[in-house]
Amino acid sequence: MLGEGMYLGAGADLESDTLLYAYSHGFFPWYEEEPILWCSPPRRMVFRAGEMHMSRSMKKVLKRSEHRLAKDRAFRKVIRMCARVRLETWITPDMERAYTRLHELGWAHSWETYAGARLIGGLYGVVINRAAFLESTFHLKDNAGKEAFVYMYNDLVDSGVELFDFQVHSEIAESFGAYEIGRADYEAALEQALA
Repeated sequence: MLGEGMYLGAGADLESDTLLYAYSHGFFPWYEEEPILWCSPPRRMVFRAGEMHMSRSMKKVLKRSEHRLAKDRAFRKVIRMCARVRLETWITPDMERAYTRLHELGWAHSWETYAGARLIGGLYGVVINRAAFLESTFHLKDNAGKEAFVYMYNDLVDSGVELFDFQVHSEIAESFGAYEIGRADYEAALEQALA
């Protein structure tokens, strides 16, 4: 779990309005057992539109790839796979239901990588105005999650997203140039992206 200074409080619910309020104010649910814990890390991993960079090797992977990329074709399956591939996960059945409701309302999305008809990678997150809050990713084949990540980035930049919030340290996000900023700087960036 997360360290000291991460949590703002406990309780409430995972209703869609509650989740949207939380994201809009810089915090999110992160817990394994009830009560629901609300997290706001002192340092946030982010990048802004235009700041993503790719290694030469990743550019070669994308150029040679025969995989198919899609958005919102299998949201429920993506979130289940994100939970399944980890020994420890915060993606409980209640969280899965809550984010599936957000997806049905148009706030949560998935970006997917397919080999033929088989889902081999993907990620999901919440998008509010010009801010994207990326929750989790998975891959069943090398680089499949990264292919979905690049697709997500291009899709969201095209739709006007300015701030990409990865919440806590993420190796995949760091590999594309994400960096940590302090809470005050994050809150200022979030306010601007939601204005």
